Amino acid sequence: MNEAKATLHRIRSDEEAEQEMKEIVAEYEESKQHGDPRWSEVFTGRVGRLVLLGASLQMLQQLVGMNAFMYFGPRIFGSFGLKENRFQTINNAVNFVSTLPALYLADRSGRTVLLIIGAAGMGIACTVMGVLGLLFMDNNGGTLVLTNQSVGGFMMAMVFGFVVNFACTWGPIVWVYCCEIFPLKYRGRCVGVTTVTNWVGNYIIAQFSPVLLESLGFGTFFIFGGFSFIGLALALWLPETKGLMLEHIGPIFDKKFGIADSKEAPLSSKGVNTYGTTILIESSSKLA
Repeated sequence: MNEAKATLHRIRSDEEAEQEMKEIVAEYEESKQHGDPRWSEVFTGRVGRLVLLGASLQMLQQLVGMNAFMYFGPRIFGSFGLKENRFQTINNAVNFVSTLPALYLADRSGRTVLLIIGAAGMGIACTVMGVLGLLFMDNNGGTLVLTNQSVGGFMMAMVFGFVVNFACTWGPIVWVYCCEIFPLKYRGRCVGVTTVTNWVGNYIIAQFSPVLLESLGFGTFFIFGGFSFIGLALALWLPETKGLMLEHIGPIFDKKFGIADSKEAPLSSKGVNTYGTTILIESSSKLA
């Protein structure tokens, strides 16, 4: 307890640190009253909606196709008439460097702003690659061949543009967002479920990307672009969590889900309000 309070005082003003500490303790005590979390509660009520939201974000993070470039980059770059290994190495470096701005932008621009910009950028890049692939790529005995070499550089730029948009937005920000939205009592299990969803999506991309590239060629990128635009629609709906304490995020989703009163609306099928956020704020004001 003392260590947690000392940490809060280092990153907050004294007044904010004391207030946040009271709210953390209040939420913890509230969750203890209702016993240990059960798996059945993770998939029902308000927690179930949040898990569905987090799982959708993690699945879309994979279905936009980033790992198609990571796993099958040499094949894609080779079809541009480029040196496969050299440009795959460059692509990996672009991915690494582009992740760094997210460390700064997540708390400056906001989570949802980054997700919106990233999804739009990825969708545009994939659409352009799909159109150019249909116009200037031939399938020669199962091998994709570029018919106009002058287009190769532009298509490579689109690949790098896609990677930049993913690496500083959907790559890291989805993980941040999923760690913020769940109530304390269920957070560990909910994050575990959403992480499993991410790996399921990873498996789908790994298994089906080569099949799609062989059968559809660069038309595959229309599919990835479609998922990017679905991600854009979801990002436009998401509430912003930048600058909020974890204990204050619950009521924001209550409004999004159409739950007017977080004290009366149950989190689970048992009618247990494990967020306790409305009660929590009232309790803190009484303690203050």
